[in-house]
Amino acid sequence: MSMRAVKNAVLARLREDSALKDRVFEGVVTNRPTRYVTVFSDSGQRSQERFTGGQWASTQTFVIHSVSESPDKAQIEADRVFAKLLDWTPTVEGRRCRRVRHASSQPVQYDTDVSPPLYYCVDEFDVTSTPY
Repeated sequence: MSMRAVKNAVLARLREDSALKDRVFEGVVTNRPTRYVTVFSDSGQRSQERFTGGQWASTQTFVIHSVSESPDKAQIEADRVFAKLLDWTPTVEGRRCRRVRHASSQPVQYDTDVSPPLYYCVDEFDVTSTPY
């Protein structure tokens, strides 16, 4: 349950931006707009935080695609994502979250599998949390 709560907090944070509000999707994109952000997350990598047991930390990675009809507009979408997530600390019941960390980026890419073709940026963000 708690990893879903972290994911929901990230989605809600992105949707706070009025320009992204109706254009943030979890995985599957509906109606194929020409500008959107899609969020994919894993179930978290767990690691033990104490030598004596207990207190497991989970690092959940969010892969975010910022998509638009031109490279510049895709980058604008990515910049909005950065503005909302970078150094933000999620509040999730039952979890103590650390600040969101930018894990990696890829260069702007061109997707010819859709019509019209679209450009996209890929960024990964990590959220590490421990149970109370």
